[in-house]
Amino acid sequence: MAEDVFDLYDREKLLLAEGQAILEKGNQEELQAFAERLFDRFSKLVRENEDLTRHSDRQEQRLVKLNRNLKNQTLELEQQRSRLEGLSQQLAKYLPPQIHEALFAGKYDTQITTQRKKLTVFFSDIKDFTRTAESLQPESLTEYLNDYFSEMTAIALSHGATIDKYIGDAVMLFFGDPESKGVQEDARACVEMALEMQERMLVLQRRWREQGFDNPFVIRIGINTGYCNVGNFGSDQRLSYTIIGGEVNVAQRLEANCDPGGILISHETFSQVDDLVEVEERSSVSLKGIDRNIKTYAVKGRKTESEKPLRLSHPQGVHIDLSPLSLRPDDRQLIASQLKALAQRLEDQ
Repeated sequence: MAEDVFDLYDREKLLLAEGQAILEKGNQEELQAFAERLFDRFSKLVRENEDLTRHSDRQEQRLVKLNRNLKNQTLELEQQRSRLEGLSQQLAKYLPPQIHEALFAGKYDTQITTQRKKLTVFFSDIKDFTRTAESLQPESLTEYLNDYFSEMTAIALSHGATIDKYIGDAVMLFFGDPESKGVQEDARACVEMALEMQERMLVLQRRWREQGFDNPFVIRIGINTGYCNVGNFGSDQRLSYTIIGGEVNVAQRLEANCDPGGILISHETFSQVDDLVEVEERSSVSLKGIDRNIKTYAVKGRKTESEKPLRLSHPQGVHIDLSPLSLRPDDRQLIASQLKALAQRLEDQ
């Protein structure tokens, strides 16, 4: 059985159907009675339509008011969102970008906790900064220093560094937390960043000289790879996301022993980037509290493709490193034939 469908004019339709039958009969008494009922029904219909119209008008006014309130609330929410975005952008200048993004995404815990991880630590400072600062007007010093920090920060962020802090004219960065691509890739990214920084400094020095800066900044860079404690240090009232440990001190000591305009790395870092850069071994350094001498290497530049060693590595324990330039032609031919024979045997297994 089909469901009954509500019809607003059901009574009127029934009345019209009845009128059709009465008209066909032509009975005057029935016509009179029908006319009276029709008039009464029409009067009620007019009143009902008037009520519906008034109700519709009230609803329309209510919708207009709701729409106006909704627009006002939307505008207020947009203004509040803009204020929060502005506040977020201001806070971002005081926090490492990775931590800032994690905080606003609800993925970062602000508890006082740390963990021990193998990181690559970077230190840089400006050679003879105090003497240079004394020769400049405060306004000029601020302009050059902010220009320097802005340029170095942009390079650091492009390589994925975590910016720890600015200490006067010094910069402290690290790789490996809160995001890491692995110890080797972190170290390589740090060294690549340092090379790009020194290259950019040459451009900045020329620009500053043209602006009247007689002795433009020259920086020294120290890099070390090792285990550090990283995380939130401080109190319930104030936290600092940073790293501590002896390996941090090693990086700072390397920077202090570096040539102006140079990059000095530890053996731990060098072992991760030996195929990437040309180095010159320097004197070992010792630190109070660290029971080993730190072998150091001055980075001279990137290796060309022909200078890079050939490297094969597999998780099952296979490691082959070859430096073609250090081999005689006949030795290279012999090794190549042996490797081909070995490859054929592997394929035949």
